[in-house]
Amino acid sequence: MKLGQQLKIKQNQSIIMTPQLQQAIKLLQLNNIELSDFIDKAQSENPFLKENSQTIIKKNVEENNSNTYENMHSTVDPLKNESKLDLENTFDTHISSNSKMENKKLFDKEVIKSGSNKSAGEVIEKTLKHQVSLREFLIGQINLNFKNSHSKSVAIGMIDYLHPSGWFISSTCEVAKELNVDISIVEKTLSKLKNLEPAGIFSQNLAECLKIQLIENKQFNQHFEILLKNLNILPSGKFRQISKLCKVSEDKLFQMIKVLKTLNPKPTEHFNQENTNVQQPDIIVTRSAKGWRIDLNGSTLPSVNVDESYIEEMNNYNLDEKGNNFALEKIGEARWLKKAVDQRNKTILKVTSEILKKQVGFFRHGLSHMKPMILKDISDEIGMHESTVSRVTNSKLILTEWGVMPLKNFFSASISGSENSELHAASAVRETIKNLISSEIAGKPLSDDKLAGILNKEGMDVARRTVAKYRDMLNIPSSSQRRKQARLTKFASN
Repeated sequence: MKLGQQLKIKQNQSIIMTPQLQQAIKLLQLNNIELSDFIDKAQSENPFLKENSQTIIKKNVEENNSNTYENMHSTVDPLKNESKLDLENTFDTHISSNSKMENKKLFDKEVIKSGSNKSAGEVIEKTLKHQVSLREFLIGQINLNFKNSHSKSVAIGMIDYLHPSGWFISSTCEVAKELNVDISIVEKTLSKLKNLEPAGIFSQNLAECLKIQLIENKQFNQHFEILLKNLNILPSGKFRQISKLCKVSEDKLFQMIKVLKTLNPKPTEHFNQENTNVQQPDIIVTRSAKGWRIDLNGSTLPSVNVDESYIEEMNNYNLDEKGNNFALEKIGEARWLKKAVDQRNKTILKVTSEILKKQVGFFRHGLSHMKPMILKDISDEIGMHESTVSRVTNSKLILTEWGVMPLKNFFSASISGSENSELHAASAVRETIKNLISSEIAGKPLSDDKLAGILNKEGMDVARRTVAKYRDMLNIPSSSQRRKQARLTKFASN
């Protein structure tokens, strides 16, 4: 046997994940906000990238999105004449005013300086009207009610532990440890914070929240005290048992329940409604004279601009080899990033346009007309890999006439239909269940068996256990629980 070494040349094909390819894949799965952060970071590291200016940049449909436009018209979809898309990647920017500082100044003027001359109601009304944050509103009251600077700092620190409902459900022991103060100070401060507006804030449970509001309204008595201790029994509908515990008649009990319904179990609800940051959609679909229009959200979509004048200026300098290599590398990165972002935008439009054509029933009539669809249905039509479609849809939000929703929600499992009936999307079945329950007669709720029967008559082959599973996903209680709730509502409204 002879051993030896030989040189051989072999040719084969392979995919190499270069750093640029990895970055292109990353860009594809970023939403607009994440992309903006990415570009901001790139601009700070690359001198040849210009900062985004407050201008409106419009791009021609046929020139910049020709692939999407042609693909749309080459489809054999029978709805193609009714779902023509007017695609335009429109870049809009909005000049935002420094509203937070203006609101704070207004708050300081109207609340802190006015002292006790203004009622709590007027303060809250002005605060909400001008969108002063809950934190600012509470700090203003703390400055008025806490004289000692150390007590003020502890009280302000405790604001951060508030639950979104306005309750203080954190452990006082843990809060004391994190604020580095004695637990007795935290408990004393908490007791004082419970006197702030809105009434019920810093309560440690529902019963205490309602109790504080009843005391504020001068309605609290021993009967209410017993009722609040037994709130957990109310949903069961055992009114006779509760009335005996409270030592009142059933009619009096129902009057007490009506009073409780006028109270607010979530004291900070109005603040949350005014100051909640609504998630910005990445894609906007609207009706147009030509059918449908798809736009990328210009208010959040960043643009990449290469500073060509600076590049020309650099060419006039006699740089050494190291400096020249650095400049060439950064110029290449800047131009590649611009190209990669443009390609990302085109890909999103291309995927969205195909989704729109396949789900045009949803865009016209809502969730109940959603069709079953998988990633392969889209990837086959547009000639892209399923993983690419997945990356586009996993992190993007789309604004439609029916609200903002994740793009991935258009992909839904199919539910088999009855004989001679088409397949139905699981999301459409869930929406039908939701509509049936919302329209049921109060006091006579539809059981899961009855819902399954109705769905089968409408061509949806759904078992009772499937109805129960979808009902749980929608956070809808069972028929027996809905019956008890209807009874409670009926008595409380009498």
